[in-house]
Amino acid sequence: MPNFAKAIKEEITRLAKKEVKKASGPLNDRVRRLSRTVSSQEKKIARLEKTVAKQEKELRQAAPVPEAAPPEEVKKARISPRLVKSQRKRLKLNQNQLAELLNVSVAAVRSWEQGRATPKDDTMATFVAVRKLKPGEVWERLGIEPPVKKKTRKKTKRTRRKKSE
Repeated sequence: MPNFAKAIKEEITRLAKKEVKKASGPLNDRVRRLSRTVSSQEKKIARLEKTVAKQEKELRQAAPVPEAAPPEEVKKARISPRLVKSQRKRLKLNQNQLAELLNVSVAAVRSWEQGRATPKDDTMATFVAVRKLKPGEVWERLGIEPPVKKKTRKKTKRTRRKKSE
């Protein structure tokens, strides 16, 4: 009798495995296909990121940096955090745009304005040259639109009404 019970148990196990495989087979195929798709997408993304990084590097190298000022002018020039900020405001640029113009990082411009650092020699020469440019020339070099003036309302003087007695 034990052989009969063992045979039934094995048959039930075999049939159960067969049914599970039958039910999960299409899901396994789908999972495999999705895994391949994800893998190919990851490879494409990596290639694109590499291409973007290369193009950004080329753009930085071909940045609209003005010609450097002569060494005599650079030696005479003094720079202060206040001067950097006032030049940036005069040209109506934000820190990102000034950094792009000078081909430096935004963090460098920020530290110059805060007085934590000063421009290196080559950047200093470029900054001295930028001081001579007009805002229109700078915007043209950067390829940006001139900022639009905000219309302000004139304040009218209000007078108090006297209370009737």
